[in-house]
Amino acid sequence: MDVGSDIVEQIAARCMESASSWPWLHGTLTVGMVQAWMLQHSIRNRLLSSRYRPAWMSRCDDQSVVRKTIGQMLEELVYDANIKAPHTKILWELGRNVGLIDAQLDNAQPNAKTDMYFQVMENLCRTRHWIVGWLATSLEEFVLFAFNFETNISADRWQRDLGLTDEQLFCLRYHEKADLEHAGKVVWAPIRRHVTTPALRAEVLAGLDTALEASRIFYEGVMEIAREFDAKGATLHAA
Repeated sequence: MDVGSDIVEQIAARCMESASSWPWLHGTLTVGMVQAWMLQHSIRNRLLSSRYRPAWMSRCDDQSVVRKTIGQMLEELVYDANIKAPHTKILWELGRNVGLIDAQLDNAQPNAKTDMYFQVMENLCRTRHWIVGWLATSLEEFVLFAFNFETNISADRWQRDLGLTDEQLFCLRYHEKADLEHAGKVVWAPIRRHVTTPALRAEVLAGLDTALEASRIFYEGVMEIAREFDAKGATLHAA
């Protein structure tokens, strides 16, 4: 059997196993939880396409992967023809719909745990094999929608737990489809042909495990912020 033949299945399985225990992802949503996630994700969303993805793409020798990722970055930061706007526009609209103002999203700061995530991501994308960077910057787009039950990124969950409308949740509804085009077994299929040695296989899986642990810590940090917000009486109405 080729050394890379089953690696994508192993990657997907490790992602799902890790994410099954991530804080924030499961359980009843609160206003503080969605506001905390929005603020920390607003930081992550900017860094993914402005720093992390360009870092690993500079070492990627698969032009099909590079082109696909550039297309994803274009949609995130510049323009998605399907909605005639960048994804950042609808993300900020979602933030306003859960009681935040643009200044909060523009100037969000990490806490100690989410900052640990950002520092690990920087290292993985700049110093590890490009496949590790690709996985680190796409694995959450896979796991957040790959469970066979609702998670807290589900628009249905936000609608049921918080009373938001479909119009208010357009960003989440749109990404339920878009994110599956950015990650997962089909998208990651090129990894099979690039992982040609046991050493590289081990390097990729070790890097994946580090990225998954960083994501778990990220959500621990989000929950710390969420508890603070809820203790102060967070509401869906902007101050």
